[in-house]
Amino acid sequence: MTIRSLLFLAMLLALPLSLMAQDSALEGQMKILARGTKQLSLQVSDPAQQAGTITLIESLKKASAESKALIPRKTADIPAADQPKFLADYQQTMGELTDSFNRIEEAVKAGAYDKAKSLLGAIKPIKQEGHKKFQKD
Repeated sequence: MTIRSLLFLAMLLALPLSLMAQDSALEGQMKILARGTKQLSLQVSDPAQQAGTITLIESLKKASAESKALIPRKTADIPAADQPKFLADYQQTMGELTDSFNRIEEAVKAGAYDKAKSLLGAIKPIKQEGHKKFQKD
């Protein structure tokens, strides 16, 4: 086997590994979002936990921003011509999630805990619709 053949073979083997790494990274961010949102629902209306809640929201905003930069596994199942729109829709959804966390954070900082709890209700439909549309079965 020539060096060129070995390099080509190595490149072919590395491609699935890079896709798997992306999947793992996205799954990791989604786990952060799931656990963090659950914790947020438990503490968002507690004024005594305001500082911790703001820190938690910051981590959720970071996870959603990092997720936005990643590519869902389902993209490979989408026809190549439709992939740009699929990815744009995914990024828009992740942007909506970040915007929701921003609004919740503003309410918490203003001491409007009931409003923050109400705004938290907007997260669930984003999650459900996003999983339905972007998550591979």
